[in-house]
Amino acid sequence: MKIWLSMLIVVSVYSILDFTPAFCSDDNPVIKKVEGEYILVLPKMMKKALQNYDPIFTSWRQNDYLPSLLDSYTFLVNQAPFAVIGDFNGDKVLDVVSSGHNKDNDLLVCILSNGRKFKVVEIERYPLTDPKKEWYGMGDHREHGLWVYLTFISQGKIKSPYEKRSLKLKTDAFEWNAFEKASVLYYFKGDEFLKYQTND
Repeated sequence: MKIWLSMLIVVSVYSILDFTPAFCSDDNPVIKKVEGEYILVLPKMMKKALQNYDPIFTSWRQNDYLPSLLDSYTFLVNQAPFAVIGDFNGDKVLDVVSSGHNKDNDLLVCILSNGRKFKVVEIERYPLTDPKKEWYGMGDHREHGLWVYLTFISQGKIKSPYEKRSLKLKTDAFEWNAFEKASVLYYFKGDEFLKYQTND
């Protein structure tokens, strides 16, 4: 089990480092550090699509997450715990998966390219979480914050002992990870995101 987990981590790291934007322009989404905090910056068309979907949707922020999770997380221009940027539908235009909330629910959504426009696809919906009350046992102490986070996965072959078959990704994908626990890979096929269990 330890060997398999090490291999998965290595594969994931190389996949992240190999990330190359599929569509290059000044209007690409990006994750960048501003005044010590990593934030998701969206171009106007993506902001408009998100506004039309839910005017009060708000992405989680860096300080909403467990301190220990943030200490070990690899921030990149295309990934943060609350967002992943990639070409999920294979049309050479960058899309964005964002983890956030409105006044009633936690939401996992994708701002997906649709021709020259964008639409929002809702992937998951859960009861609203308060990061200040959410806690995680760290042995001799507790930490408060969110402990479910996102990572980018690039195209290629994925194997998992929790699935009967390997998965050949023809587009970028992302993982929905529970800190030190389970992880599920999401990939877009047809008109929806499908799940592939990678850890339990």
